[in-house]
Amino acid sequence: MASIPHRFALSIPQKLAKLPGIQHVPWKVPFRLLPKVAQLKVAEKVSNYLFKQQLIDGEFEFLESTILRIQINDLSYDWQVSLKQDRLKFSQGTDAADTTFSGNSKEFLLLASRREDPDTLFFQRRLSIEGNTELGLQIKNLIDSVDLDEFPTSLNHAIYLTADFVEALPQ
Repeated sequence: MASIPHRFALSIPQKLAKLPGIQHVPWKVPFRLLPKVAQLKVAEKVSNYLFKQQLIDGEFEFLESTILRIQINDLSYDWQVSLKQDRLKFSQGTDAADTTFSGNSKEFLLLASRREDPDTLFFQRRLSIEGNTELGLQIKNLIDSVDLDEFPTSLNHAIYLTADFVEALPQ
């Protein structure tokens, strides 16, 4: 059974989502203001840190001669990801990508927190894959195989609490 402080902390996202005037995810404006260079550097550093073991194990080798494009529509983020010298390399998105994943930040967050199954998000067209479907399936399978317990505990808590918040928002 959760302790009283722990239960209180777990209830905060639902309470915040019920505040008057909270209709949408609140991070859209601040994250949109983040310069593209900063977006790319942060995404690259965090991704290489979080997926260090998968990179060592060669699980990203399929990206070696291909380009993945990630578009987070509500934040106006448009990134390309490729594998260079056993590291994920992020750059500005272009139409040269082999596969494009796109959706809103809420859907990517629900995917990262495992609150929503990737197949459900794709079949409901809340996330989309365009281009090389084989590459898209490889990426989807990689997402499914990632063990969140390997990530830092504080990151997992932040992801789960933020997912609780977005799930509690009015639809």
